[in-house]
Amino acid sequence: MSSVVIRPLIQKVSASVKRALFPGIFALLSLVLASCHHTPLEPSPVYWLESTLLADYSNTVLKTLRTTHDSLVYTPGDFEVKVYQITYKTKVNSKPVIASGVIYVPKSIADTTKTFPLLSFQHATIYSQNDAPSGSHVITPSFSYPLYFATNGYVVLCPDYIGYGSASGVAHGYEHRETLAQASMDMLLATREFMTKKKMGHQNNVYLAGYSEGGYATLSLQKMIQDSGLKDISVTESSCGAGPYATQAFFEYLTENKTEGRLANYLYVWQTLTYNQMYDINKATSYYFKSPYAEQIAQSMTNAQKITASFDEICTDEFKKDIRDANSKFNNALKDNDISSWSPTSSLHLLHGNTDEYIPYLNTQKAYQAMKERNGKVSITSINKGTHIPTEIVFMRRTMEWFNGAKKRTSVAVQ
Repeated sequence: MSSVVIRPLIQKVSASVKRALFPGIFALLSLVLASCHHTPLEPSPVYWLESTLLADYSNTVLKTLRTTHDSLVYTPGDFEVKVYQITYKTKVNSKPVIASGVIYVPKSIADTTKTFPLLSFQHATIYSQNDAPSGSHVITPSFSYPLYFATNGYVVLCPDYIGYGSASGVAHGYEHRETLAQASMDMLLATREFMTKKKMGHQNNVYLAGYSEGGYATLSLQKMIQDSGLKDISVTESSCGAGPYATQAFFEYLTENKTEGRLANYLYVWQTLTYNQMYDINKATSYYFKSPYAEQIAQSMTNAQKITASFDEICTDEFKKDIRDANSKFNNALKDNDISSWSPTSSLHLLHGNTDEYIPYLNTQKAYQAMKERNGKVSITSINKGTHIPTEIVFMRRTMEWFNGAKKRTSVAVQ
């Protein structure tokens, strides 16, 4: 009997509850379903941290600038250029580091919707913090290689490298493959995040360029991109000038041939001591260099610029033996930084003066030969009687010609 009484009561209660709850449930379901159609939130940047507008070059200002290099034709056309400093996340020996760099973003006055490819420009050896791409010199309008490329229709990104800018608290790994490549690749990835977040359009094509240390950094970057298998970075062309790519052959040459002394010694000492530190070899300066040179260098590395003797004359016999000993720690460091023997799948241009007094031409020769043997996409341009500094200007002009040619071919292919 109780069941007869209770069942209708439950039915009545259920009906009343349904009438009370249904509008609320319907509204809740509507919200849930509507939320499924919302535009997904943009992913948070993985690399890019902050940005600051350093300079805004109007077309009028750009037209007042002049290049001191007659062979470089500087024509800003109808461009305006904004220069941003960015900070981004990278790493050194697996440890996180905040690095920095600058981005030159061109805009066509005639067609403000026009987009441009990215060009990662790795700078040559610098000797002060202010010489870094994000140094204070950027604020004052002046001609520079990055601006040269930007006013030809490229978004130019320039990593400061570890040791400069925001990463000045960490020692610069001079001619160290991994840190140069990592800082450059992470800058490239951070630049793309920055431009996406700021709604700045850009093309997916990527160009790479650099001379001297920048040439070495650029080739290291190209190899890292290829080895990493990043499918969203498409390197169209790369141009590398006068870099010490064949580190083993390079150091063997330096320690058995006459070299310039002074600035050349500074560069070679810097690279030697970089490997000594970064590979935990931790030998005393006197292990590498004879007295009194060792004492002078230990007091200050800049003293190496005052040493007029050839590099082979200041090196100890123990150091020379280590360079040639396949089992020594220093030889292993040289092998780890040798980027001459691999097969680039993206088009690579190598350019070098055949009488370079700082970075011997053999570096480019050996890299080209090794890459061709592996069926790499590589070409070589030798500048007859070309020395280091004057050949840099030729490199910039030729690089522009190569890249502009590739841009036209890419544009035709897309159409």
